[in-house]
Amino acid sequence: FGRNGSRSCVYWRAGAVSIDFDYRDKSAAKRRIRELLRNAVERRMVSDVPLGAFLSGGIDSSVVVGLMAELSSERPVTFNVSFSERRYDESKYAGIVARRFHTRHERIDIHPDHFLGQMEDALDAMDSPSADGANTYVVSRSIRDAGIKVALSGIGGDELFAGYPFFRTWFEMNRYRRLFEGTARMRNLLSTVLSHSNNSRLQRVSEILGMRKLDIRNIYPEFRRVMPDLLIKRLTNLDFRLPLESEAGNLSTADDIEKLPILAQVTAAEYDGYTQNTLLKDADQMSMAVSLELREPFFDHDLIDFMMHVPDELRYPSYPKSLLVDSVEPLLPREVVHRRKQGFLFPWRIWMRGPLRDFCENRLKTHACRDFINGPMLMDRWKMFLSGDASVSWQELWQFVVLEHWMRRNHVD
Repeated sequence: FGRNGSRSCVYWRAGAVSIDFDYRDKSAAKRRIRELLRNAVERRMVSDVPLGAFLSGGIDSSVVVGLMAELSSERPVTFNVSFSERRYDESKYAGIVARRFHTRHERIDIHPDHFLGQMEDALDAMDSPSADGANTYVVSRSIRDAGIKVALSGIGGDELFAGYPFFRTWFEMNRYRRLFEGTARMRNLLSTVLSHSNNSRLQRVSEILGMRKLDIRNIYPEFRRVMPDLLIKRLTNLDFRLPLESEAGNLSTADDIEKLPILAQVTAAEYDGYTQNTLLKDADQMSMAVSLELREPFFDHDLIDFMMHVPDELRYPSYPKSLLVDSVEPLLPREVVHRRKQGFLFPWRIWMRGPLRDFCENRLKTHACRDFINGPMLMDRWKMFLSGDASVSWQELWQFVVLEHWMRRNHVD
């Protein structure tokens, strides 16, 4: 019990619920997944106000929209973000899906000037600084302006159906895990060499190689961090290492997680880490900032309970999210299934060198004067980024921009 008489307890955890099902029957497993998905969407379509859906044109949102079309006699209302920067624009695929399911489709054209006008509102809506979320705010605001009060989203599909590269990486690492752990001296030597690199990816490899135990609790946070500890120490005057629990939540119960199938271990880590601390927090915060209720069928607890015990040979993505696609076959257009994976990203790298440059530079210069920041190093990274140096990611610099904006707004000295 706490000081005020309250008590905290875990009432549910992914993977903790036992499921009475014969997963060896692959056809039956796929039918059950489709049924659970359909139920998840149907539950979230209950509404007495106008209902719509995000439609990126990717697999996850397309599944949600396709099931919405099955479940309702009315045409779903869908929204897609469009950019003039073709590399980031998915409107072509969203259009294919919209035509397939006869949705009332609206394309939201996002231009840098349009984004600039709303970005400060998005950052002001954050109760804690987060590098994610601004894009969700802009899209949610456009949907709310169209008269929609509730929207379904496809977020959560990657976490559940092995959509991120780390799923395959962790699966392959486990084949040679004992070998890696038995070569500590060689790994430490290579770790020391790579630690002197200015490339954040090589620094991350250095930290992984230097680990004593290569388990999910240690490995997962390193793959999820935008900046490795080595870079944080160079850019700040803070001498610390973030506790793993701050990024991986209940991964302190690593023994329980390692009882799960290899790919399900990553799902559990995602739920306790990035999903809980960033993805769902930002999605909820940014949508509710404009009075839009966002609902996510892929986070349905019945669906998750079933998926956490799916064996690796069934869940392993022979092509992107193959188990999901096969389970809803023939729902999705082939053009959507066999396309290059693209996350829901704005053209940050381009905009931060162009229309957002002054906004970012103003905040970075102020931030460089903070006591805990290594100012010259931070500004050097900014110059490297502006020059097109691929070793500097836009994410690492954007984090400092957002932090400075948050500190200014909350009068933090």
